[in-house]
Amino acid sequence: MKTNFFKIALRYLWRKKTYSILNLFGLTFGLTCAIIASLHILNTLNFDKFHKNFDRLYAVESYVPYFDGNRFPKEKLSASLNDALKEKVPEIEEMTRITHLNCTFLFNDKSFTESGIYADNNFFDLFTFPLLKGNSGNMLTDVQTILISERMAKKFFENDDCIGKTLTLKDGDKQEAFKIAGVLRDVPAQSSFQFDYIIPFSKFLADNSWANESGASSNQIWVLLKKNADKKFVDNKIKNLIKNQESNLNQELFLFPLKDKILYYYIGGRKVWKEMQYLVIVGSLAFAILLIACFNFINLAIALNIKRYREAGIKKVVGSSRSGIIFQFLRETFLITLISFFSAILITKLLLTGFNTAFNNNIHFSFSDVNVVLVFTVITLFTGLISGLLPSLYLASSNPLNVIKGKIVTSHSYSSFRQGLIVFQFVIPIVLIICMMVIKTQDKRIRNYDFGVDKEKVIVLDNSLNIKKHAESVKTELLSIPGIDAVSYTSCIPTRGTRSTNDVSWDGKEATEKMQFWCVDTDFDYNKTVKIKMIKGRFFDKSFSSDSSCYLINDMAARLIKNEKPIGASFSVDGKNGTIIGVFSDFYAVDLSGAIVPTIMQIKPNDVNTLLIKFSSGTYPEIAGKISKVFKNYEPELPFQPKLFRHFADSSELNASSRLIGVAFIIALLMACLGLFGLASFTAESRTKEIGIRKANGATTLRVIQLLLTNYSKWLIIAFFIALPFAYLLGHTFLRRFHFHSSFPYWTLFVGPIIAYIIALSTVGWQSWRAASKNPVEALRYE
Repeated sequence: MKTNFFKIALRYLWRKKTYSILNLFGLTFGLTCAIIASLHILNTLNFDKFHKNFDRLYAVESYVPYFDGNRFPKEKLSASLNDALKEKVPEIEEMTRITHLNCTFLFNDKSFTESGIYADNNFFDLFTFPLLKGNSGNMLTDVQTILISERMAKKFFENDDCIGKTLTLKDGDKQEAFKIAGVLRDVPAQSSFQFDYIIPFSKFLADNSWANESGASSNQIWVLLKKNADKKFVDNKIKNLIKNQESNLNQELFLFPLKDKILYYYIGGRKVWKEMQYLVIVGSLAFAILLIACFNFINLAIALNIKRYREAGIKKVVGSSRSGIIFQFLRETFLITLISFFSAILITKLLLTGFNTAFNNNIHFSFSDVNVVLVFTVITLFTGLISGLLPSLYLASSNPLNVIKGKIVTSHSYSSFRQGLIVFQFVIPIVLIICMMVIKTQDKRIRNYDFGVDKEKVIVLDNSLNIKKHAESVKTELLSIPGIDAVSYTSCIPTRGTRSTNDVSWDGKEATEKMQFWCVDTDFDYNKTVKIKMIKGRFFDKSFSSDSSCYLINDMAARLIKNEKPIGASFSVDGKNGTIIGVFSDFYAVDLSGAIVPTIMQIKPNDVNTLLIKFSSGTYPEIAGKISKVFKNYEPELPFQPKLFRHFADSSELNASSRLIGVAFIIALLMACLGLFGLASFTAESRTKEIGIRKANGATTLRVIQLLLTNYSKWLIIAFFIALPFAYLLGHTFLRRFHFHSSFPYWTLFVGPIIAYIIALSTVGWQSWRAASKNPVEALRYE
């Protein structure tokens, strides 16, 4: 029986090669999208799950009041908070402190800059990072010891047999030797923590005494709650711990679960989607494309089943049951689905490398993973059932009496439903192309916005200890390079963020007011590299010696301190008293997605981490090469990594989102057109005799083409009108995320559908032309 089924199925698929290939292609691409999306979702959801205490690990963070009333989490806290938590919260089983750092290490003639962490000696009691060599119990007790990863060991020593050897850490002119006490297995890609070495936290405290000050932002604190401990109870217990320690620190502590770190961030106690929004987008796009593939299959299968109606009727006459016919067609569908699934697996393996590169991902799969097998099984079963159930019910509805009488159904049954499927297939790509255009418009708006920096003429360079020590000499040498007009040391690259503080005072400030301000630490030449729009007063001037202790504030800060005439008013930041000498506006210190924040500028060149270099002539590679020579004179060991300001705009997350939706649009439209092409082929074939009669009675080829395209145009127009409100709603919601955004580009509501319309009609136009241009004599002989 099974052999007979396979014979019938394969014979039918071979006889209908064109439609079989279309169905195979459609399901293969739909399944490929679903597989890649499911792998991405699984990869993200599996982050950090390798830790044995995954469900009980929490970061201790604090809410910082924002200028508009919202509260945002602050990850780094004071190192001294550890003792208070141990004393006040017995529900905590273990806790450890972590601080991230980047350092240059030397060994013989090798020099590499690596990322690592400082961590307490109980780090491995909380986190599960397996050791390759060494004993985790005592390796973080000596301040001059270090643990390195297997990758780092092979980079420096070419093998992992390096216990007891010494690496030299270089920090400016200072060099320290660290003895290797252990080798870690490489940190998994699915880890929130990425590091290649661990240095004892006691070493960090020895070198940074300020870390124990109340309110310091020095380190992360991670806790392991006892089994059955109530998170909400602990949250209430630690909420006012900082306020009770230091009344002027208006911050509230809370626990941030490790399992939420990748997916969410918190605003004022509310979960807000972070990576979760991309999971929803990717999952929705893949599901929509898979549905298009299934609907293509349904449409073609029902159309073809009209010709199998006699077969089903005769089977009923000779004793086949309705369920038998249903299961026969479902088995045929699952056969095609399985062939498509294995083809999709092969295509996925070929595409994964390119996908990971394009979207900065690291997904992979193995059939030894139970979750992967389960997800693949669900996808295959879903595809087979959705694709095959309705056509099998249609086929099983044949009436054996009508078959015996020779009454074969030739009309397109389920016509309204099938036309509805075609409409739905085109609604998706139309919505996608409009959304892609809206995102591109916003992305272009952000890239081209003039926030005071010539993107093609400003070079960004990381500062270093030796550069700081010789700041003026470096600046003089750089300015002597032909083409370079200005050099500025600063803590703020516009739109890329800067430090914040609530230790701000002014005349008339009430004791209960706790406002957050963003500080731009810079020098006297910042306005030469970044255009600052002064609306009151003036910028800093070297000719005024007192300017070193003065401040500039933006108009938002002036409104917050409720001072209509701030020039000359007393002002204090972090305990440093001064005077306001100017007010500026339209300066984005943080980013372009949010509102302009209250910002303070001050002359503080010793606390800066960036050089901004503006040039007016010469090319970027030429100028960068000359800057490199100056840099290497002072920092011969550190890598020289300049960046044109344009590169920061090019790394916009909107670029990745628009590319993702653009790829989804192309795939969805191709899938929809593939189904439309198959249906057009069948329609043209089934109407061959009608076309021949029309042409024999004087109809022109153009008139016949118009006749065939009328139905397709009707479906597409309906799809356009259904898609437009959805596209507008999604686009409008997206733009509202940005405080600084373009107005809704209404032209996309016309251009997007027109592009989809032209591509769709081009797909069926060729097939219609072939049918319409046939010799009417051949057409009449067809049947």
